[in-house]
Amino acid sequence: MTANYQSTNMHGSPAEIFNVTERKLTGASYSQPMSRRLSIVRRPSIVAPQKSILYESEYLPQSKVPPNGVDSLQFDVTDFVWVNDVIDDHDNTVRTRTPISNNDLERLKLSNISKRAIFVSEPILIGFIIFPILVLFWEAGWNLTLIMLNTLNSFNSTLHILGTSDENDNYSYRSLLISYFISQLVILLFYLLQDQIYNYVKHKHKHWLCRYILLKLHIFILSTTYIVQWEMMWTIWDQYTPPEWYFELLLSFTAFFALIVLNGHLCDLVCSPFLISYDSIEYCIHIGCPLLTRKMSPWTINLINYVLYEYFVSILTIISWRGFYHFLDKFLYPNNTNLSSCLCLGFGYVMFFLLMYFQSYLEDLHTKYKFWAFISINFPQFYRNIRHLLAFTSCILLWRGFWTLYDAWIYIFKEYYATYLMLYFLSFFILAITQASSSLNGPLSDMPDHLNIFPLYPNYYITFLIMKCSNKFPCLLRRSQEDNTFTGYTDTDQINPS
Repeated sequence: MTANYQSTNMHGSPAEIFNVTERKLTGASYSQPMSRRLSIVRRPSIVAPQKSILYESEYLPQSKVPPNGVDSLQFDVTDFVWVNDVIDDHDNTVRTRTPISNNDLERLKLSNISKRAIFVSEPILIGFIIFPILVLFWEAGWNLTLIMLNTLNSFNSTLHILGTSDENDNYSYRSLLISYFISQLVILLFYLLQDQIYNYVKHKHKHWLCRYILLKLHIFILSTTYIVQWEMMWTIWDQYTPPEWYFELLLSFTAFFALIVLNGHLCDLVCSPFLISYDSIEYCIHIGCPLLTRKMSPWTINLINYVLYEYFVSILTIISWRGFYHFLDKFLYPNNTNLSSCLCLGFGYVMFFLLMYFQSYLEDLHTKYKFWAFISINFPQFYRNIRHLLAFTSCILLWRGFWTLYDAWIYIFKEYYATYLMLYFLSFFILAITQASSSLNGPLSDMPDHLNIFPLYPNYYITFLIMKCSNKFPCLLRRSQEDNTFTGYTDTDQINPS
């Protein structure tokens, strides 16, 4: 896969890898709506221009990139092709592509009424059906992990679950660190072996049921591992840092700035219900990597990507969530759980629906008002990071609202572990049946937004569900039976992340 990077420079120096807004791909295979593309000449700087980078033109993106909304790729429907991956005699995965016929393209076009129906129903379905089940899975898994920690440290199994705790009831650092690094080791294996896992699931098992079970097993193990990772790091910060709310809040703001310095954006703080994915081998096994590389082995790329995201970004994200979550615990009606939860859900849903339904409008403000054009040109990431912060606030409110309600009201069996174990598997089973279980981890790599109705936080669930199941798209059903994939790439190459 090839791509060209373009930017403007007043001083005549070579084009930079990154443009003024965010990393974009251009060329025949990728396109941006014209109303959202800005050709910007940056104002003069007192800092000397950066010298050209050796072999700059040879640094290319990976075949899979993270799902970062507008920061990821936009596909043009006229460039869609059918993709089929086969393994040659040397165990290399070769990708062949066939252009879609004009008849198939006509069938892919939805009426304006259908697009509006998807636009209206997607956030409602995600927000009120998929998302509460997703939070239930995480809450049950989190409490099961707490019970495991209590058992390892010879504490009462309900410690920290019923709200009972003591200063002397801290978990040993060994139990926390060992559990944390075991989870990191499992995640590392998923990073390093992703190509082998993909080929095994995709090609070694021809029956759809075997592939279905293996994909769900992959999602379940990875989501369970992420719960352990988050809980261990969260508990470590709880035990070994001052509990004062202002200190925790200061850490959260510090983590914000660190993420901006590291990535340039705050979209990694945003999760479900803004990011929902559809269970698919193509998008739920390969882990997207945003790095540009030159002549680097896939193992090295995956290792660097793992260290970047699972240590730096992950820890900074946990710190950010923890400070604001504890702030709400302390100041939002701490003695009235029901009222506190309802307020969180009320404000969270209002922000969620406003941000979802007004994405296109907010993205196009620079084309309608001179002031926003000025902001977009001179402070491109500032405007987008403000919306990421609002979405992050909505996520915290919604997650805390459901989480505290579940903790307060769910009690089925006398033994708490039995209750949470049942809910853990039941919630995953429901998500797996509805093809939404991959949303537990978020989409691991970018999925094409065929309709482009949610440009900042693409939601793909209903779109993919319709394309896979509806009789309106018999061409897709026929290709699916032939074990082909629908994508936007137009070249023919051998799969190589570098």
